[in-house]
Order: sequence, then structure tokens, then C-alpha cells
Amino acid sequence: MIIPYFSLRKPKRTLRQVHRLYSRKAKNLHPQAKESIQTHLIALQKAILKKDPADAKKKAQELEQASLQFLPKTPFDKVRDFMGGILFALMIAVLIRTMWFELYTIPSGSMRPTLKEEDYLIVSKTDYGINVPLQEAHFYFDPSLVQRGSIIVFNGANMDIADADTTYFYLFPGKKQFVKRLIGKPGDTLYFYGGKIYGIDAAGNKLDLSEVNKIEHIPFIRFDGKVETPNPAQQGVFSPVIFHQMNQPVAKLDLNSIGAIRGEMMAQRARPTPDYYSDLWGMKHFAMSRLLTKADVEKIHPGLDLEEGLLYLELTHHPTLQGAQMIRDEYNRLRPGLAVSTSLIPLQERHLQAISQHMTTCRFSVKNGKAWHLGWNPKDLASYLPSFPDVPDGTYEIQDGKAYTLPFPHIPILGIFTNGIVKELPPDHPLYKRDPETIQKLYDLGIEFLNQYLPTAKNQRATPSRYAYFKDESLYLLGAPILKKGDPALLAFYKREQEKQAISTSLNPYFPFRDVGPPTLEEIRKNGIRVPEKMYLALGDNHAMSADSRQFGFVPENNLKGGVSFLFSPPGKRWGRPAQSAQPHATFPNIAVWAVFISATIASSLYYRRKLKVLRK
Repeated sequence: MIIPYFSLRKPKRTLRQVHRLYSRKAKNLHPQAKESIQTHLIALQKAILKKDPADAKKKAQELEQASLQFLPKTPFDKVRDFMGGILFALMIAVLIRTMWFELYTIPSGSMRPTLKEEDYLIVSKTDYGINVPLQEAHFYFDPSLVQRGSIIVFNGANMDIADADTTYFYLFPGKKQFVKRLIGKPGDTLYFYGGKIYGIDAAGNKLDLSEVNKIEHIPFIRFDGKVETPNPAQQGVFSPVIFHQMNQPVAKLDLNSIGAIRGEMMAQRARPTPDYYSDLWGMKHFAMSRLLTKADVEKIHPGLDLEEGLLYLELTHHPTLQGAQMIRDEYNRLRPGLAVSTSLIPLQERHLQAISQHMTTCRFSVKNGKAWHLGWNPKDLASYLPSFPDVPDGTYEIQDGKAYTLPFPHIPILGIFTNGIVKELPPDHPLYKRDPETIQKLYDLGIEFLNQYLPTAKNQRATPSRYAYFKDESLYLLGAPILKKGDPALLAFYKREQEKQAISTSLNPYFPFRDVGPPTLEEIRKNGIRVPEKMYLALGDNHAMSADSRQFGFVPENNLKGGVSFLFSPPGKRWGRPAQSAQPHATFPNIAVWAVFISATIASSLYYRRKLKVLRK
């Protein structure tokens, strides 16, 4: 059975288009041409009113032929109609994308495992307010709708983000959008311990961060964060040096006229100044880590008296201004650098197996035995790529000890359905090898996949994005307790840390790496990071691969554009609403935008009905 509504849609469109063209050109037409066009218009209009699809289709074709004969479009008409249609479509698309909803593709692994590369999302632009199109502003914004733990979308306008410029539809200038998890709201004070975040709100009340703490969090990317130096250098030395964490100036090192390095903590905005650099936001509870072989230990830490291990866990911790020395950094700047404390733990078979069972890497490709971080250009990095000679060509990822491959090639047309599909590898795959060499390679290189991150020197600049911390008196790596409470290796480590502290001096202090427990409210108030008014703290779920507020700082309120509502590709277990705080739906922004859409639809329908009535005359 033919449904009249759909069958009459094209004849109605033909009637409107030809009538519009006729209205523009009628005064210049010959009387016979006018009569012919009018006759065909009336005939088609009658067929439509009778709801006769077959007759309407025939009359529409006759009207089109008459239009081609008597109302030919000039080149100007064609250009005008084409441009008008394009501009109208662009206007509607911009309004929908900026004020209602948008389809979004994840470009990187910064939100793993919640969101992965090439995931396709539906982003709601009405979760928190009503956006002004193509501007960093809101017609309406309700801060109470912004939930801690929700996945937010914001742009990089007026933020310290390189290469943030983009265009919409290759026409309108704009800023790139970013997807992160909302951690802190204006007035919150936050403190990191044990991979978790503790905090109080502006009134001093303890925050419920249970949704936030389902994901592991680290308070820094690198100990020195972003380093600001004078330009040009004075006599070849870049001094003074200002260190930024969360894109805020936090400390300063200065080389004086007699060659001594003086350090000072910088006052925080409306906050007490921490006593030590490592007090910042709980940084002292965390360490940078890497795995060393016995040969590496003998080269980098000669003379140490340690029990035998299959590998050795090196922990670099407690960055401090005390004992600072001159260094040459990755930009070849000769400048004062932070001092750190370093510890080693010999690892046995049980530790290596635990590391292997919780191993996580970025998504990477292998070809001809060479591996690289997916998204990077292997040709530019050919001499730095690590070797994986036993691994077949393909694209892989390892998550929580399980290795996967992406079985489908990138096909642009089908990519929306296939790019993110993964297949678990069989147990005999080379990536499941649990020998010390493979474990060390995956641990030290599994995020960056560059040989510069292999251990070659003490306190080298290229340090893997692998972090360690204590929680419940166990030492955590890869988000799991690798050395558990009471482990003999851990007890021996505690003893060595106490001995090092006993012989340290004020000029070269040693700060032991130990579990001092969760922070008190007073410690949160004194050493936590405070989120300024009309600002938000946003972090990636995958701290090891995320440029987030730890780098670019707080997100201005005007930059918040919406939230992630739905993951619709690839199909699988993650399909649906991502893990995040519940978002209310019956809100003013949602209701207002839906009301506008429904009203516009009704108004459009009434307009065309009126046009049909006019044609009866």
C-alpha cells in the first residue's frame, strides 16, 4: 500500500519550487507562457488536494517540462539558488552543532579505557546551558548542572593550548574541542593520594568524589611541569627558572652571582604557600617509575648493595628545591633543575607476573618488527622506534594484561562501524611473553614507543609515563598493588629508605618514599589545589597519555559546551552511555532547545500549508 504523505512529498516540493520561480519571473513572461504555467500549477495543485499520488506525479512531471520551457534558469539564478541552499544548510547545521547536539570522533587515547581512539559519540550541547553559536559564551548557564565525574566537552579558546585553532565546515573560524572528565568545580580544593582525589568544597565541606575516583588519577605529568625561562640566556645560562604545575607558577630557582642556586616557593592564589615543592597537591605521594636490568643498575647506580632481582624497580620521587643543580634539559637549555630522591626495589618472579597481568599500553602499530605509537608518523621517527621482531604486522593495544588486535583495516566508508572493534589475542601470541626482557620493554616503552625512554642515565629527561604510589600500605603500579602489604621486598625497601634518611643532610636532603596515609582536612586546605571562580578542573581518564588541566590549567566556564551522552560506535560492550555521573534531563536548557525545535517544525509545516492555500487562488 502506498502511503500518500510520502508519495506526495516530491510533487509538493515541485509545486512550491516552480511557483516560487514563477512569482519572480511572471511580470516578464509572455501571456501565453503565463497561462501555460498557471494551468499546470492548478492541475498539480488539484491532484495534490485529491491525494492522488499517481496523478500528482504525472502533473509534476508536466509542470517541470513547462518550467524548463518557459522559466529557464539563468546562470545567475542557478548560482543564487545554489548559494542560498548551501548557506541555509550551513546555518541550520551550525545551530544544531553548537546549540543542540553534535557527532564527535575521539582522536587520541587520553580518555582510555572509557573512550578510545576513533570512538563515535553523540555530544549533547544542552547539558549545562544554551550556547551562543560560534562564540565562547552562553545565553544561559546553570553551574549546578555540571556534575563532578561527568564527561565534558569544551573548546580551547583563551587557554594555553598549542594549535587550538580550527574551522567549522571549512568556513567558520573556531577552536578545537576536547573531551575530559570534570573533576573540580569553582571553589573546590583538591588533593591527590593513592591514585585518588580528596577534596572540600568552597564552604569547607568534604566532597563526595566516588564517581571521580572510579578512575586512577595522578597530580602531575612531569615533576617540573612547564618550565619558563628568560630569553635570551645570560652568558649561556637560562636563569631564573619558574616552574608551572596545573599551568600555575608554583616555584622558582635562580642562579645568583656567586654560582649558588636559590629556590623559593611562589605564593598561591588565595592559598597558603606550601613548605616544599613536593607538598603541592599531594605530589609527594607519587613517584615516576621504570624497570632496570642488573646491567642498567650497575651503570646508572654503581656501588649499590642490593639483593638479586630479575628486574629492578626504580622510583624517582619527592622533587624539591633543596639541593638543586645545573642541568641541560631536553631543549638544550643550561638551567637550574629540581633535585629528586631515587629508590630501587629488586623484583622477583611474583612481581613480574603481577606487572604482566596488569600491563597497559597505548594503541600501537607494528610493521617489519618496528613498533610506534598509533597516530605518529613512523618515517619521522624511524631511527628511534623499538624492535618487536616476533610480533606480526598489525595494530595492537594492551589493557589490564589482555592484548588485543584491530582486525579490520581502515575503510573510510565503513570506518564508523569497524575502526574501534578489537579482538583478543590468543595466549600464545608474542605480546603475552612474560620474560623479563618483554616485560621491561612493554613497561618502559609501552606509552611512548621511543627508544629514548630506555634507561641510560640517572634522572634522564626522557622518563616513561609510568607512576607509582602507596595505598593501604601496598605499592601500586599500573593501578594495581604489585608489592602488597607485608611483602618481604617491601619491608626491605622501608628499611633502606630509613637508612638513607638518617644520613641525609640539609644541603642534600633525602626524602623517603613511604605511605603516610590519606590527607587530613587541614592538609587538604593547606596543600590542595583550589579551583578559581568560574573555572573547572578537567582530567583525562588515561593520565599517562593525557594533556589535560595538569598541563593547560583550568577550563573557563564559557568554554564548557556540553557533555557526552552516548557512544554509538563501535558496537560492543562499551556501546551506550559512558560511565559517568548521572545527568538530569528535565532541565531548562534541554526543554528550551527542544521547544524551539518543535516550534520551528510546526511553524515550517504551517508555512507550507499556507503556501498551498495561496496556490488555490
